[in-house]
Amino acid sequence: MREHKYKINLRKCEFGRTKILYLGHEISVEAIRLEDAKVVSIPDWPRPHSVTEVRSFLGMTDYNCNFVKNYSTVVAPLIDLTCLDTSLEWTDQCEATFKRLKYALTNHEILMVPNSERPFVVTADASQYDIGAHWLDRRGRSFKAIEYMSKKMPSKKWANSAYERELYALYKALVHWRHYLLGRFFYLRTSDQTLKWIKTQPVLSDALKRWIQVVDQHDFKLDYVKGEYNKVADALSRRADYLGASITEFGLSGEVTRLMVDAYKEDPVMMDISRRQEAQNKAASDEFVMVDGLLFF
Repeated sequence: MREHKYKINLRKCEFGRTKILYLGHEISVEAIRLEDAKVVSIPDWPRPHSVTEVRSFLGMTDYNCNFVKNYSTVVAPLIDLTCLDTSLEWTDQCEATFKRLKYALTNHEILMVPNSERPFVVTADASQYDIGAHWLDRRGRSFKAIEYMSKKMPSKKWANSAYERELYALYKALVHWRHYLLGRFFYLRTSDQTLKWIKTQPVLSDALKRWIQVVDQHDFKLDYVKGEYNKVADALSRRADYLGASITEFGLSGEVTRLMVDAYKEDPVMMDISRRQEAQNKAASDEFVMVDGLLFF
């Protein structure tokens, strides 16, 4: 330490400890768990009565989201409350979500400390509305969780193909754990042969090229598993309350298409977007796509 000019304050140091408390977490050689003093107060957390109180509760859960499976899906009803400009409407679904989050954090799973001597395993999966990933420590035939990652799919990617959403989930997982995975070998488990599909495409968008560039920087072995066996990542990306959504497809006649294209010419906003799209403006290209003269978001 002297050689590298590091200084320590002995009065603030403890030696020979098998575990320490750090920023609300109890960290030992093998595992990470939430500090008991923090967990004790969670069951008694009062029900929020305003948007400010909802945000306060979510601030606590967001900080500890690594311990909660399927966090972005579970928390969605409460997130929706923070987006409203009207008065708070606390529904039965909100109450169930509130209780579920408190239970999940009170009875949280113990996460393993990364061990570079054992092989890491990363799983990734995507649905139309969410992405999920799981970082595992492989111990023989068993796997121990190191961290969960779950995020909402950006709305502009909802219309993407399943392959593109799967690649996006993989990209986000590798970026999220980049500082651990880059430069070392690991196993990648996925339920879709996205990487094989992507190599057969003659033309790729700029976004896909960026994602592939990040993936190619890593050293991994692909392990394809069926979705039914890729349960954790698959569950993290599946939001149950969206599964019953009705999706309707319909076609437009040539006459309707012509009328809509003509209507664009009378709308200054649509005209501006069309001009930027035709000029291949990057901001417009990322947000809209033009098919047969019609703009799609």
